[in-house]
Amino acid sequence: MKLSAGNFLCLEGDFANSLYIVISGTLSGTCSTQTGAGPRRFEPGSIIDVFSLLEDAPREYTLKAEEDCEIQVVDHEQLKSILDEKPSWLRSIIEFLIRRNHIGEENKRKSDLVQALPSLLYLFSGLLKELNSNTAPISLLSERAFRMNGSRPEECRKLLRILQELGVLKIQEDSVQVGSRELIHLLYETLRYRALEHKVSPNILSMTDQMVLTVFIKLSRQNKAPLRNGLSAIPTSELKAEAKKSMHGMTLTTRTIGSLVEKGILTPDTTLDFHAKLEQSEFFFGDFDHIMDLLELNRIFPLLDKKLVE
Repeated sequence: MKLSAGNFLCLEGDFANSLYIVISGTLSGTCSTQTGAGPRRFEPGSIIDVFSLLEDAPREYTLKAEEDCEIQVVDHEQLKSILDEKPSWLRSIIEFLIRRNHIGEENKRKSDLVQALPSLLYLFSGLLKELNSNTAPISLLSERAFRMNGSRPEECRKLLRILQELGVLKIQEDSVQVGSRELIHLLYETLRYRALEHKVSPNILSMTDQMVLTVFIKLSRQNKAPLRNGLSAIPTSELKAEAKKSMHGMTLTTRTIGSLVEKGILTPDTTLDFHAKLEQSEFFFGDFDHIMDLLELNRIFPLLDKKLVE
């Protein structure tokens, strides 16, 4: 068949009752499930929709002629007749390739989702800051995500639903609300660090560090003294006593708390080194909200990758 430039051969989602072989010319194929990629080009020799035809599945692409084309059309009965004339193992090979194709498509879908999350978090964090609010319109976020990397609105919503399941945010019709803007930024920075450095971000804490910070938060909540510039001050003696009760008898030492001091998460009121006694410092200071965000980050981060590939 002949197809003039600018005309459509088929639409995505149409029932496939034939496959196409491009004899001459070029077709462009667009697919709603593609992320960040331009139209796929089908040039002479390309075979289109063989999997759709064999599985009685909808067509994958909307096909449009970029120039005048000649197309060989092979309908379902013709293909069946051709396969019936070939050795039986040929159909088995084709069925195997179909299964492998589905696995590849599913892996690509998961990979696209994983890769789309950091940019969505980056845009989300920037939008919340721009609006000076803990709520942002999903439509505006989706629009910016599409402009940045071609992410479709449904992908954006799926990622937001995953974050909602983890307790990071709450979807309300066409808006999304967060309890902490800083947590969104922390999550972005943690993913970005892993992608660039190929190692665990400093924001991901050891179990010991998390237990110490949990004790610090517990005492901060019990402390009736107001926060000073957002900082909570906990006496070292109380920190040691509560740690012994809450951390299964573990003794809090300068070495135990050292990594949190090095990272600037907890700050003693005097300079400490690993050889000094913890009591040398009378108080430890920490940003209550930042520590809460760090603990929340460390709760959700191990669950995030699993959610993305489910």
